[in-house]
Amino acid sequence: MIATAAVGLTALASGVVPAAAAAESQGQARASAHPVIVIGIGGLRWSDITAATTPAIWRLAGTGAAGTLATTTIGPVTCPADAWLTLNSGARASGSSEQVPTSGPCPGLPSVERLVLLSHTAAGPARIPAMPGLIQLNRPFSYSPWWGLLGSAAGAGRCATAIGPGAALALANPAGDVPHYLPALPSASRSASGLTVLRQCPLTVIDLGALPPPAAASGSRPRASAIQTQASRAVALSAADRAVGGIVAAAPPGAIVVLASTGDEPGPHLGVVVVNGPGYRNGLLTSTSTRQPGVVVITDLTPSIFSWRHARFPAPPAGTAAPTALTLTAVGRGSLAAAVKAMIGQDTADQVYRSIVGWFFLFYGVAEAVLFALIALALRGGGAQRVRRRVAWYSAAAVFTGAVPVGTFLAGLLPWEQWPHPGLLLYGLGFAWAAVIAVVAMAGPWRRDPFGPPGFTAAVTLAVIAIDVMTGSRLQIGAPFGLSLLEAGRFYGVGNNAVCIYATAGILTATWAAAAALRRRPGSRRAALTAAGGVAVASVVVLGWPGFGAKVGGTIALVPAFLVLLAAIAEVRITPRRGLIIGVSGIALVSAFAVLDYLVPAIGASHLGTFVGQVLHGHAGGTLHRKVSSNLQSLTKTWYTPVVPVVAVVTGLMLAWPSRLRLRTFVAACSRSALLRTSLFAVWLAVVLGWLVDDSGVSAAASALPIALPLAIALVVRVAQLPAECGAGAVTVGGQGQAGPPPTGAQPRGSGGVRPSGPPPPAGAQPPGSGRSDPARAGLGVADAVPAEGGVDAAAPGRGVDAAPPGRRIGASPPGRAG
Repeated sequence: MIATAAVGLTALASGVVPAAAAAESQGQARASAHPVIVIGIGGLRWSDITAATTPAIWRLAGTGAAGTLATTTIGPVTCPADAWLTLNSGARASGSSEQVPTSGPCPGLPSVERLVLLSHTAAGPARIPAMPGLIQLNRPFSYSPWWGLLGSAAGAGRCATAIGPGAALALANPAGDVPHYLPALPSASRSASGLTVLRQCPLTVIDLGALPPPAAASGSRPRASAIQTQASRAVALSAADRAVGGIVAAAPPGAIVVLASTGDEPGPHLGVVVVNGPGYRNGLLTSTSTRQPGVVVITDLTPSIFSWRHARFPAPPAGTAAPTALTLTAVGRGSLAAAVKAMIGQDTADQVYRSIVGWFFLFYGVAEAVLFALIALALRGGGAQRVRRRVAWYSAAAVFTGAVPVGTFLAGLLPWEQWPHPGLLLYGLGFAWAAVIAVVAMAGPWRRDPFGPPGFTAAVTLAVIAIDVMTGSRLQIGAPFGLSLLEAGRFYGVGNNAVCIYATAGILTATWAAAAALRRRPGSRRAALTAAGGVAVASVVVLGWPGFGAKVGGTIALVPAFLVLLAAIAEVRITPRRGLIIGVSGIALVSAFAVLDYLVPAIGASHLGTFVGQVLHGHAGGTLHRKVSSNLQSLTKTWYTPVVPVVAVVTGLMLAWPSRLRLRTFVAACSRSALLRTSLFAVWLAVVLGWLVDDSGVSAAASALPIALPLAIALVVRVAQLPAECGAGAVTVGGQGQAGPPPTGAQPRGSGGVRPSGPPPPAGAQPPGSGRSDPARAGLGVADAVPAEGGVDAAAPGRGVDAAPPGRRIGASPPGRAG
């Protein structure tokens, strides 16, 4: 098909002048509605396109606006039938009942039957017998496709021409009827008729077929079959380029020409999209659905065609939601060569993500467990020096491993995907950044504060993700804890893999801020509440505001967790009524953001406002069904994801009954800081709620473990080594205040400035301030992830690791010296 089209359209540029003049005058009469020509080439990638091998496509992109096209539809591989049906309906769709593997050949396109054979160059009626079956096939997917939508974009009483079987699939109505159809582009001997075909309808869709899949790289010497495959692809690509050149030359004046990849066979890849015409010159394409310059999704094309045609959506069928009205826009770019290099890099980044991310998470989790086990074995023992060394090593290991997620984000400051060995560079840069953060965390002025190094690591993580979200989420693209363009589930805001990491970092940062405020102003709940509340408000706004994160599940999870923490700081007891209010607080805030987004799209049009529209028009059921199904399916996504719920349940039991489970180090830590257990419970609550309400399900919770567990371990072992007097007489969180009698109005001895909101002390518990492990003070915390440090007072009497002598504040300078 590609070769035939190329031969025919090479002659179209010199077509019939009278026909061209007539079409031009008609176009001027309807200047506001542009003729649109959509060209589809299956499997086309930016790595195929150069000025030498594809000069026509290169010129089209050079004078127009170009972008990366995410063609993701239903399955892991988008076959040509999937892409054409998605254009047909404006929603993700599947074109085959056959199960397509993650890589391999796609089924062929459905057959098209011509009802009246007028001539080889005249478009006539046709029918796709398989269309009703394809509609039935897509019912379980809950994407609410609007079948036949694209054909109505021509306008009332106007025609649309389909050339090729894929184009017929794009313009067919629900019954499978295609009013104007040609099996292929006209040949050279019928160029005048071909020119008329391209201009007789205001909307023309052309299927140039699919390129042969590229040869897979294997070994240092290419095999003969691989050489032959590459040669076949080069021939097909050259023919397609000549066809594109002929179509562009024959296009009516004022036309908008769209070139798009229709499928990514044989494996998932990012495709090509070029728009050339009025308003699209020398730029990068973007849309409100991605908010990323140079990135477009295939579902953006159909509503954009309506916009170019100045056509309104017709009344939707029952049970079908109208697609979001949008138009692709062009933003400025530099040279085309640099833009193409960057777009090739985007596909490279996603290939690195696909091939490595699963193994990376497995390696990361195992490496963390092995690292802490080796520290426990190498430094076991109860001597004071051995305990101090063990805690120091635990702390260093925790802040390093906890900084790896943010390290992989910071790797995006460099274009690693455009350089050789991109996978090695990404993870190497990630670990290097983690090491830098760990060194600063352990060497900074907060190093003697038990909350300091873990809090600093959490604060850096929170700040990097928040700044990235507010500036376009560029650092998350391709990162293992970030966003994948190929998955096409989310292009802006906080990614599913990062949402619980963000929540954990926010809660631990707020805890550190409260502890620091109480250290500066002992007994001042207002100062602690202001510090922690400021972190909480900023974190939630960045996560949930439609113009920033627009994250539904994350906001629903994070708001209750923050309120639990703030209630503990404010000494507010959580009664059943208050607990109910806290439980629905996240839903209430997300609802408010969504309604505001629906009413005032200018604040940052997002899926929040779209969902409100679906609710108001009775079309939200499909979206909810799809989200719930995705959440449940996450439990079987990998062989190790079923372990995550077990970890969550076990951690919850440890939080609830640390003394019953004989978690001595953890109980000791809680007896010295009432805020510790509450903060860790808030982390657990956010992670579990994130698992339950986010569509990524258990994957969101699993991604939080690499930062939550090590930082929790560091907090527990560091706080546990504070002197018992800090729990008995200090008035600030974590034993950071001056030992001795509490000032007037302070909380009872051992309260740490915060009344515990946990369960009453079990029978036989030691009273606060006794100098022994106090289970009653073990508020809401994590498991004793490390061996007990020889009891609570394993360090020298009255001294803990990083603790100051009695009468001196932790981190204070000796008498007579400046701090």
